Amino acid sequence: MNRPETNLPYRLGLPLPAARVTAWRATGAGPVAETSHPVHIAIVRPDGTLIGSAGDPDFMTPLRSCLKPIQAQALFLSRASERFAVSQAELALACASHEGAPLHTDTVLAFLSRLGLGVSDLMCGAHRPGDVEGIAALGDAAPTALHNNCSGKHTGMLAAALAIGAPTKDYLHAHHPVQALVRAALTALVPGVMPAFAVDGCSLPTPVMSVRNLALMYARFGTPPAEIDPTLASGLGRAFDAMSEHAELVGGRGVLDTRIMRSLTGVVAKRGADGGYAIAVRASARTPALGIGIKVESGSEEARTPAVLAVLDALGLMLPAARYALKEGFRPARKNHRGLVIGHWEAALELRDAQGAAFAMVGPLPGALSVDPLPGDA
Repeated sequence: MNRPETNLPYRLGLPLPAARVTAWRATGAGPVAETSHPVHIAIVRPDGTLIGSAGDPDFMTPLRSCLKPIQAQALFLSRASERFAVSQAELALACASHEGAPLHTDTVLAFLSRLGLGVSDLMCGAHRPGDVEGIAALGDAAPTALHNNCSGKHTGMLAAALAIGAPTKDYLHAHHPVQALVRAALTALVPGVMPAFAVDGCSLPTPVMSVRNLALMYARFGTPPAEIDPTLASGLGRAFDAMSEHAELVGGRGVLDTRIMRSLTGVVAKRGADGGYAIAVRASARTPALGIGIKVESGSEEARTPAVLAVLDALGLMLPAARYALKEGFRPARKNHRGLVIGHWEAALELRDAQGAAFAMVGPLPGALSVDPLPGDA
């Protein structure tokens, strides 16, 4: 059964720190708030210490694609990474939610072919590419499972199944030995937690956990504990490096994950469907090793971008060059179907430490966003 996760001060009814993203719409009399999206945030050290939070750090959510770097550890625990000489690019795609560009699909197809398998062995389902080159390459043809953003992850699981001599036809079922390897990796990173499992969009099991434990998982992904299995520790390190080195394979053109990893050193970022996000930060002169878990409660992916960047900014990770590269994400413009700017998104959050003291404040950024004039405006 699922063990309840608790954060006692919040459960005793103390007020939760505010964190939300607002969608503003311009009017002739000034902007009005059209929708508001609560955000839950946890910032955790590898030893499990919660050093900052906003909203409810114990908010429960399916981890969705935030789990992918941990699911990819089946490649190492099965020794498939050695048997099939898995490259860093292939490993990055096993951790990816890719956009279906030719760069992505060609690499996955070559990996499948080396395994002696084909697209029909993928059980993730099909959807259209999100990348313009992928759409152009597909033309009028129907998309296949190769275009699914999870095809790299599923290929990695097929490789793990082959390496341990397990059937490939049902690798996504909870009882399959490959899924047992995934659960072993998860348990090693978040010990003592027995999550319930749901079915993800690609049909694989996905655990339901707190935002706090998502942050802990990523803190230990970036900085594995000394006591965990050396094979797993090595695999986590390789996955971190692969995602950093091949950021374009983890997401793609214009994807926040890719843009963050290109702009920040020692940081791995991974989105999950319906408003989830996770970040692993390795220790540096500017910051200790950290894991960050974020959940936009409404599931809005548009609201997620300014929330993620606001947290990174509050932690002092946004150096001037990175801030410039990601500047439009802090207050993304809202556009209508004609491309007119009709408002913007804006994050405001109040991070607090575990004792409830102020950690940092992030509010509206200075300067006005230019919007297209409304009909009839002077």
